[in-house]
Amino acid sequence: MTLDYRRFEARDGAEICYAEKGTGTPLIYLPGYLDTVETSQALMARWSEGFRCVMFDHRGFGRTPAAPVAGVEQSARDLRDLLEFLDLRDVFFVGYSMGGSVAFSYFEQFGSDRIGRLALVDTTPKLINEDGWNLGLWQGRYTRENFEFDLRLARENSPLFHMTFYLHAATLSNPGDELVFPPADDADAWFAAIIEKTGVRDRLLRRIFFKETTDEELRQEQAYWDSMTGGDFLRVPPTIDVPTLCLYASPGSFYSPRTGEWLASQIPNARADTIENSSHFCAKDQFETFVGKIAEFGETS
Repeated sequence: MTLDYRRFEARDGAEICYAEKGTGTPLIYLPGYLDTVETSQALMARWSEGFRCVMFDHRGFGRTPAAPVAGVEQSARDLRDLLEFLDLRDVFFVGYSMGGSVAFSYFEQFGSDRIGRLALVDTTPKLINEDGWNLGLWQGRYTRENFEFDLRLARENSPLFHMTFYLHAATLSNPGDELVFPPADDADAWFAAIIEKTGVRDRLLRRIFFKETTDEELRQEQAYWDSMTGGDFLRVPPTIDVPTLCLYASPGSFYSPRTGEWLASQIPNARADTIENSSHFCAKDQFETFVGKIAEFGETS
């Protein structure tokens, strides 16, 4: 599919790149951390068969240039600006992973204005597990100490940080499982483990993890990781007042389906569902099931 990239200016003057395809009810898809419109184009191709599918690149990702201010809160404001720019209303908003954090921030800042329906996909309102909260990242195992370590690693060794992120996301697990990963500082071991896990060719993985990245792009990545992982949106779910689907990978890797069940219990008009035999990369693991469940919920009157 050829992507028809377009641009608009956010209210702070930043240039935001987006693409759209199809007609009908507008479906806005916000992808996860490090994902872009280009990496999500297979989803656009399918959803555009029944929706007006719109996606945009977060600041410093894909075709959108880096900007002085970035993070999930800013992406929520960029989303609001895009909805106004395109004059979209009664939008079906699909937030996957970090896109779910953007959704929580949107509702915190703007309520349900212009939103008619919401799907939260394998995400959480708080990633760090602490103070009695255990439905965050790594199925309840990710601590503030892990968060501080990842912030340092992202600054000091971006390829290794990306590899640790990827392998954790791809490893199926259940809460309480004892998981064994390579030593934290052994990049070669992480790279070899990803090849073994995914079967992806060495050359392709090197293009993914060792691509040239500017200092500004790295700062944008770190700003998103910091704002997403350090954020706390636990007070937001009860304020969400549109029909909501909480769709989670099962058994999962980053999150447990229990997180979806908890969200469905907190959001007034919500239900939980799962994508079986999938990791955090549920859209790749079970593509047909993923696109079908989203489309079915979006078409429900």
